[in-house]
Amino acid sequence: QLFGDTVNMASRMESTGKRDYIQLSNSTANLLMKSGKDHWITKREDVVQAKGKGTVQTFWVRDMASQRIQKDDSSTGDSSDTHMKSSDTVFSSDQGSSELTKKIRRPLIKWQVELLSRQIKQIVAKRSDNPGISRQPFNVWDSVYTMPRDEIVDELKLSSCKPSTSQSTHEVDLPDEVHDQLDDFVTSIAMLYRDNVFHNYEHACHVTMSANKFLTRVVNPEVNGLEDTSHRGPAHGNEYAYGLTGCPLTQFAIIFSALIHDIDHQGVSNKQLSDENNRIATMYNGKSAAEQNSIDLPFEVLGSS
Repeated sequence: QLFGDTVNMASRMESTGKRDYIQLSNSTANLLMKSGKDHWITKREDVVQAKGKGTVQTFWVRDMASQRIQKDDSSTGDSSDTHMKSSDTVFSSDQGSSELTKKIRRPLIKWQVELLSRQIKQIVAKRSDNPGISRQPFNVWDSVYTMPRDEIVDELKLSSCKPSTSQSTHEVDLPDEVHDQLDDFVTSIAMLYRDNVFHNYEHACHVTMSANKFLTRVVNPEVNGLEDTSHRGPAHGNEYAYGLTGCPLTQFAIIFSALIHDIDHQGVSNKQLSDENNRIATMYNGKSAAEQNSIDLPFEVLGSS
């Protein structure tokens, strides 16, 4: 009951929030007031409709930065550009130097490049083992555009190829040109992430790390001591992994998807984007706007590189 009530209230708070505002439940506000922090919050003008609760009074967190700026300006007699200064202070993270942001994210970018490089080496090793595998060039600009949502399928049939055995990925050398292109691409992707609280590039790296760990446990269960399958041969391992072991391109796609999954996320829900008539909500007819946008953007980067 406690968990259900918490999720229900959190859902109502999320769906009734406003951009650039922090909304608090009545219980959270009461805790702050009991701690003598009632000056941190202000009562919301209207009430929120919560399923199973009826009308609920919520609160906003006050913009303390704006108050400090207004106080400073009043003391100097200069209040002509108060709004501009407040905005600059509160949203400085979105307006910071791109070069500084790139420098901060550089270690993560380097790690992502190394991770994707290993996946590409597996693809090269697979092609060396199976020279008959068809290679179809893909030109993003020549393809017929469809919305990502329209391309969803219920089932994806994986390759029946066996895992690579004759060539180790340690024996595969990627040309410097490939590494440079991969570095440029990942850097571009990193810079497309907004500096919001949660759906940022650091979050994308956390998801990528988790996806890679889960993928490793599935593809190589013996690595984590889950099961010793060495005596059963590679065929059993591929069956254990639902075909993933024999399909490095699918492994690459999983890591790639984790990297791009929240590109350009604005920090609000799709419903909020639709309510605000946001550009991408209109572009995708109000359906999974943030998700479809995060798929289209990286392919635009690929097509322009």
